[in-house]
Amino acid sequence: MQPFAIDEADVYPATHHFRITVAAGSPAHKAIESLLADYTVTSPLQAGHTSAGGRYQSLQVAVHLACRADHLRLDQALRAVEGVRILL
Repeated sequence: MQPFAIDEADVYPATHHFRITVAAGSPAHKAIESLLADYTVTSPLQAGHTSAGGRYQSLQVAVHLACRADHLRLDQALRAVEGVRILL
C-alpha cells in the first residue's frame, strides 16, 4: 500500500531507464529488441557488463512512456522474456 497518492500527471509522460540482467548467451537480447519496437526508445538497447563468471550480461535501455499503464505493460513484458533474470 502506498503511503501517499501520486498524481500521474507529475510523473508521466517521462523517459524511464531500464537495466536488465540476462543469462549470457540467451536469446533475450533479440527478444527484448523486438519487444521494444512497440515503444519510443530514446536510448537504444545496449550491452553493459558481463559478470565475473561470465554467466550474466547486463543490458540498458531508455524508453519514453506516456502513462503508468504503458510502464507496467513494458515491465511485465520484459520480465516474461526467457533469459531475463533481473529487471531494474
